[in-house]
Amino acid sequence: MQHLIDNQSCVRCPALVANRSRIVHGYGDPSARIVFIGEAPGQHGADQTGIPFTHDRSGARLQRMLTALGLMNNSQPTEHPRWQCFVTNVVRCCPPENRTPTRTEQINCLPFLLDELTQLNPYLIIPIGRLALRAVVEYYLETDPGSIRVAHAIPLRTNSRIIVPMVHPARISHAQIEAFIAVMQEILDAMRKCGLL
Repeated sequence: MQHLIDNQSCVRCPALVANRSRIVHGYGDPSARIVFIGEAPGQHGADQTGIPFTHDRSGARLQRMLTALGLMNNSQPTEHPRWQCFVTNVVRCCPPENRTPTRTEQINCLPFLLDELTQLNPYLIIPIGRLALRAVVEYYLETDPGSIRVAHAIPLRTNSRIIVPMVHPARISHAQIEAFIAVMQEILDAMRKCGLL
């Protein structure tokens, strides 16, 4: 388990610099070819731990889904998960009062995300939430992805990648979790057969 980037000196976004406890880069298994991309570190979670989707309600829900998919070795949510995937965010600093990052903040952070994606060369990408969906689909497919609620759990394919959008864990319903896990299990089974997992 590791971070691919260790930059803690970025000062591009004054409001985020004033609010953050730390810059939170991606974390996990860089050889897994599976990347989950969230929106930004949570104020009570990743901003405190330095690891995306840990120590808060959204992190606990995502970790339970990863366990159900066989992508996490821990049986309970933890601050130091052993993921068989890589988990990151579009924006690396917690916005004040957990607000949605501005478009400028997203653009300022995009080089970090693109650097991670270049290093990881993922086969399966899961954008978590509207902001992540837009960043991923605009980059890989150069199109407007539409609503996350409509796109949820519907695989999008590029020449060499599969993108499976997911409603953010803070807002996801039980039915949406079941639909997402069913789609993901099918893709993961195919990846195993092809030696990609």
